[in-house]
Amino acid sequence: MFQAMIDGLLGLTTGFTSLHWSNPVMIAVGGLLLFLGIKKDIEPLLLVPIGFGAILINIPAAGLMEEEGFLRVIYNMGIATELFPLLIFIGIGAMTDFGPLLENPKIFLLGAAGQFGIFLTIGLALLFGFSQLDAVAIGIIGACDGPTAIYVSSKYAPHLLGAVSVAAYSYMSLVPIIQPPIMRALTTQKERTVRMDIETKPASKTARIMFPIVVTIVGGLIAPQGLPLLGTIMLGNLMKESGVVARLSKASENEITNVVTLLLGISIGATMEGKAFLKFQTLLI
Repeated sequence: MFQAMIDGLLGLTTGFTSLHWSNPVMIAVGGLLLFLGIKKDIEPLLLVPIGFGAILINIPAAGLMEEEGFLRVIYNMGIATELFPLLIFIGIGAMTDFGPLLENPKIFLLGAAGQFGIFLTIGLALLFGFSQLDAVAIGIIGACDGPTAIYVSSKYAPHLLGAVSVAAYSYMSLVPIIQPPIMRALTTQKERTVRMDIETKPASKTARIMFPIVVTIVGGLIAPQGLPLLGTIMLGNLMKESGVVARLSKASENEITNVVTLLLGISIGATMEGKAFLKFQTLLI
């Protein structure tokens, strides 16, 4: 009886005795992400669940990422299968208005120019000694697109998912801070005050409906590997523009996206276990 009581009391110290030095560090990192999301309002929809997930996974002896652990179940269900990012893309499609693009197709060039960041980041990753697949996952950070970074990382470099996701969303949140001084350096005061009047013809409803269908077919034939991302975002947009499935469109835009964002964030945080995360590679990313 007395021995059982001692064993029970010793069991209360299991978490403390199992701590590795990296666990408190990552708990602090999780706390920092929570601070940035809550106090500084930096990408709170993802940084809050990611930060809390990082805290959870760094409490030892809980078994959250073991075979039957609830974080492992969520991870296997949505990250390992690449389902969560695709569901997010349906929601993004339902929120997106391609009208300005259809009215002024020349702005396609702006989108094309924005992809140069990918190749620059891939080149830097290869220069720092990352493997080709790791460099591909890291390179998507240059697109400043969080969901795509998550999808590509989970597909080609799942061991880098946490680092790439945090880097991508941190980069996205810093864009409004980084851009103004660059724009002021590259333009004069007079150039910044120029008003550009653009006359465009409103896109017809038929064009808005046909656009996601045509883009899916043509884009899928050109780049079949990218069809999951392209197809899901265009499905969401088609539901929005058709106007006949308002319930599905609103659910994709709101409830489904909100729930998936929560699960996605916790799953990413679950990959940030101290021993695996605190590496020189993470700092390079």
